[in-house]
Amino acid sequence: MTNQQPLLEVKNVKKYFPIKSGLLKRTIGNVQAVENVSIDVYEGETLGVVGESGCGKSTFGRTVLGLEDLTDGSISFRGEEIGGLSERKLKKFKREMQMIFQDPYASLNPRQRIGDALEEAFIIHTDLSKKERVKRVKALLNEVGLKEEYYERYPHEFSGGQRQRIGIARAIALNPSFIVCDEAVSALDVSVQAQIIKLLKKLQQSHQLTYLFISHDLGVVRHVCDRVLVMYLGATAELATSDQLYKNPLHPYTKALLSAIPRPIPGRKKERIRLEGDLPNPSNYPKGCPFHTRCPLATEQCKQERPEWREVEDGHFVACHEV
Repeated sequence: MTNQQPLLEVKNVKKYFPIKSGLLKRTIGNVQAVENVSIDVYEGETLGVVGESGCGKSTFGRTVLGLEDLTDGSISFRGEEIGGLSERKLKKFKREMQMIFQDPYASLNPRQRIGDALEEAFIIHTDLSKKERVKRVKALLNEVGLKEEYYERYPHEFSGGQRQRIGIARAIALNPSFIVCDEAVSALDVSVQAQIIKLLKKLQQSHQLTYLFISHDLGVVRHVCDRVLVMYLGATAELATSDQLYKNPLHPYTKALLSAIPRPIPGRKKERIRLEGDLPNPSNYPKGCPFHTRCPLATEQCKQERPEWREVEDGHFVACHEV
């Protein structure tokens, strides 16, 4: 993949949310949700983004799509800079870049028929007639495993798995090339998760899609993703192919995350690495390595110096002084 031109290039991206106080709402600080992230995403791959709740992975996905304003850094799509573009200028890219949300019900209007909700993308971005739009929507429903007559139904009439299929239909409506899957299967039962993952893989092949797959479930990520990016407190900790990461994790945080995955192998024991304490407050970002406050290997250097993001073997990157 390294010889390809990246579909998406993210360089030194930061996303801060200002903390305001007082009658005049002066900014007194910032929540550093995404801190200096650099990553290339290649066409046709599924890149996983993992980490604990609050690590900034969802904010990162939203910032990449322009749903959150960029604080600093650059984002390029097919070689064109899109970070910081106005809503009007970003519109042409929105056909190519879509999102599947964790809770599709929250993103649907409960008073709007599913067919009308799916038609909106065609109304905004195309000049199709009403008849053509209805035809396209019914074809979409079929493609994601739903019946054409569901066009007339409302969101409350569907199960969680069916709603997620609707969310997927909406994401692929305009034939995008890049989709952010933000915890797309985490709210579903295990059996339904398998069905949705199978559907996502099928659509990836038929539509030549590239996925940014955000999840806290490392068991799912292992079977879905080609490469995996581990984030901690908004920063990058480790990046490797799925095989590299699961067979040879290097960062202490990655090792702790992987040790928590249930191992359904009788007679096999693996010691759980338990991290002490909680994530530091991103509004009071720690000096040095962001993980040093919980790391069992932390040294004085870790407390004072931010580790360099470096490639330790082909395609395997890590930010740790001790590796």
